[in-house]
Amino acid sequence: MNRFKLTSLALSLMFLGLPAFGFEKADLAKLKKTKKCVSSTFSSCDLSGANLNGLRLMKANLEGANLQGANLTGVNLSKANLNEANLKGAKLVKVNLNKAQLKDANLEGVSWVSVSCNECALKDAKFAPSVLKGVSLKGANFDGVNVTTVDFKLTNLSGAIGIKEGPCGVDSFGECK
Repeated sequence: MNRFKLTSLALSLMFLGLPAFGFEKADLAKLKKTKKCVSSTFSSCDLSGANLNGLRLMKANLEGANLQGANLTGVNLSKANLNEANLKGAKLVKVNLNKAQLKDANLEGVSWVSVSCNECALKDAKFAPSVLKGVSLKGANFDGVNVTTVDFKLTNLSGAIGIKEGPCGVDSFGECK
């Protein structure tokens, strides 16, 4: 019996250190009501794994929000503040990110399909999408972004700023600045 208690205690302690992958219902309700869900030193906005399908979040403030693994299909995030947000592994399909702020955002492993991110600010973002199909990044600011491993095939990069590695050629279209 004593061995069982020790094993249970050890397993409980081990799982306490693992990150939770489930959004807070209160954060989702707050976002839908106010278009704000901001992370700060004393609180967090956890929307990880949430299904935000079809929400209209124009000009929403999601600075520092955890959107890891979230489904953002059909979401309108035009002019939204997503600075320092974690979108790692999120699904972006038919998303409007025009003029959105994504400075220092984590965009690793994000699936971008039919996304419009025209004139969006990606300065210093971790931009390593797993999929990038039918995306428009016209006039996007890539200052400080490493795009050497990004496949920009069939991506509109007209007027994109700050791309120095040369992906604006083969199979992408538009001319980078």
